[in-house]
Amino acid sequence: MIELSGTMTVGDVVALADDHAAVSIPTEVVDAVDRVHDGAAELSTRHATYGRTTGVGANRMAAIPTDDRDFGMRLLRSHSGDAGDPLCARTVRSMIAVRLIQLCVPGAGLDPAILTGLERMLNDDALPEVLQYASIGTGDLAALAGTALTLIGERPASAALTPMPPWGADSALPFMSSSALTVGRSCLAVDELNRLERASSVIYMLSFLALDGNPSTFSPVAARSAAAPHVDTVASRLRSLFADDRTERPPARIQDPYGLRVYPVAHASVVASLDSLVAQLERTMNSAQENPLFDVDGDQVIHHGAFYQAALSLELDGATLALALTAPITHSRIRMLNDPETNGGNAFLAADSDGSSGLMMVEYVAAGAIAEIRNAAQPASVGTLVLSRGAEEDATFASQGILQLERSVAAYRVLLCCELVGAVRLLRQRGIVERFGGVLGRALAIAADLPRDEEDRDLRGDLATAETVLDELGRLIAAPPR
Repeated sequence: MIELSGTMTVGDVVALADDHAAVSIPTEVVDAVDRVHDGAAELSTRHATYGRTTGVGANRMAAIPTDDRDFGMRLLRSHSGDAGDPLCARTVRSMIAVRLIQLCVPGAGLDPAILTGLERMLNDDALPEVLQYASIGTGDLAALAGTALTLIGERPASAALTPMPPWGADSALPFMSSSALTVGRSCLAVDELNRLERASSVIYMLSFLALDGNPSTFSPVAARSAAAPHVDTVASRLRSLFADDRTERPPARIQDPYGLRVYPVAHASVVASLDSLVAQLERTMNSAQENPLFDVDGDQVIHHGAFYQAALSLELDGATLALALTAPITHSRIRMLNDPETNGGNAFLAADSDGSSGLMMVEYVAAGAIAEIRNAAQPASVGTLVLSRGAEEDATFASQGILQLERSVAAYRVLLCCELVGAVRLLRQRGIVERFGGVLGRALAIAADLPRDEEDRDLRGDLATAETVLDELGRLIAAPPR
C-alpha cells in the first residue's frame, strides 16, 4: 500500500503504474483539500477567477454567468479531443498516479471527491482510453479531460467504475491544469534508463576484460582529474567490477581507444542527467502548479505561469543528449570486438577467416540504433507554437521531449544488446568465462542462454535473447545515491 504524503518519488509512480501496489489517501490530506475547496468557492465570489468565473484560453475575458451550471462539463467535453493509437495501460496508470499525487498538495481548489475517484481508478484498474496525439503547451489537457469524462461515466472505462456526478466549474479546469501524462511517462522512462545505464557498466566491463583494457582509465586519480559530476561514481563501480576478474593479466595497450578510455567520463554524463531529471520530476509531482492557485490563508487567487514546464523540457532534452553523447563510444567498443587487431582472433568474431561475416551485421544494427538516438536528440525545448488565438504565445514542447526520450531509450536498449552479444562471444572464444566471480560471474550466468553457434546464421535470436536480460543485468548494481 502506498499512502500519499506530498513527498512521493519516481519509484512510487512506477509501482502504481505497474499495479504492484494499491494507493490510499490519508484523511488529513482529504481534509486539507476540502478546506481549500471551500475557501476557493468563497474567494471566487469576490475575485475574477480564470476557468471558474471566466472562459479559458483566448476566451479568458468572457464572463461566465453565475447560473451557468453546465460550464464545467462543457469545458471537459470541449477539451477532451485526442487522436491516434491508444496508449498502453501502464502509461495511463502513470498519468493517473501523478495527477493524484499532485492533487494531494492543496491549492487547486477542486472537489476532494475527485481524489477518491482517481484512487478507485487505480485500485480497480478501471482506466480511461488515452490516445497518442493530444495537447502541447499548457498541459496534458485532452488526456486529463478524457479521464474526467471517464470518471463521470460519459466515456467507458476498462473495467467497471461507479460514475461520479457531473462536475462544476470548481473542478473542471483545475483537474485538467497539469502535465501529469508527460510527468508519468517521464517517470517510467527514467526508471528504465536507470537500470539500463547500470547494465551498460556491466556490459562495458565484459568488453573491457575481453579486450584486455587498461584499468588506469577508471583509477581514483583519473576520476578526480575529470572534474565532472558522477565520474567517481562510475569509476568506483568499474573498479568493483574489475575486481571480479580472479586473474592478473597485463593490459594489451598503454592507451586504449576512446571506446574503453573515456567511458567513465562519458557515461557519468548519463548518470548526472538522470539524477537531475529525477529531482525535477519529484519536485514537479509534489507541487501544486495548477492555474489559478488558491491561497486561502492569504485570502487571494494567484494567476501565474508555474505550470510552464521549461525546466522539465530541458531535463528531458538533457537525458536524450547524454545518450547521444555516449552512444558513439559504445559503437567504438563493438568495432573493437569485431576487429582482429584488437580481438586477437577472426574478423567479426566469425567461426573462420574465409570470408565469414560473423557479427558484421550486429555492428550495422548498432549504427542504426545510434542514428535513431541522434535523431531523437534534436532538442524539443527549442520548439514553440502559438495557440488559442495568441493566449499561449510560447507553448512549451515538454510533451514532445518525453516522446523523443522514449524513442532514444528503445534504441539504447538495442545498442546495449549489440555490445553484449559481441562481448560474450569474445569471452567464450578466448575461453576465459570461468575466471570471473562476483557480479560479472552472475552476469555471465544470466547471459548463458545467448547462442553459442558461431557459424554464419540469422542473428535476430541473439539480439532478442540479449534484450530479455538487460534489466536483470542492471539490477546487479545498486543504484547510486542521490
